[in-house]
Amino acid sequence: MKGLKWVGIIGVVVIVIAGFFAALDMGEKSPVFVSGTITIPEEYKGDAAGVATLFVIIYDANSPMPMPFGAMKEPMPADLSQPIPFLVTKESLQTMNPDAPAPEVLRVKVRIDKDGIAGPDQPGDLTGGAEQIRFGERNLGLVINKKT
Repeated sequence: MKGLKWVGIIGVVVIVIAGFFAALDMGEKSPVFVSGTITIPEEYKGDAAGVATLFVIIYDANSPMPMPFGAMKEPMPADLSQPIPFLVTKESLQTMNPDAPAPEVLRVKVRIDKDGIAGPDQPGDLTGGAEQIRFGERNLGLVINKKT
């Protein structure tokens, strides 16, 4: 009887472990829209110091619509001496239309945002970006090159 009890317990444990790994394998994978680094040149570091919010904004480069596909809001790091890494995934991106398919070609804009509020660029914001970036690019180097 004791042996049968252990077989039952081991059987349940094996089923639970198999179910766990099956659930991991069946779950939707998180696609990387784009990732890379943001460099802040010396002439903009004083303006960026103390700013709390960074936006990474994704546009569908093939769409005539001026609205972004989505945006990711992140806290700015305190240390601006190194490039800032970023990673935009399906989960981190707040999309304008959740049912829209992901764009194949992106326009990527970064904004160091003084007021921390989404919307158009405001005076004092710092921006940079890149055009015609393929979906899934993992080594995009962006440079802040404009102060609004």
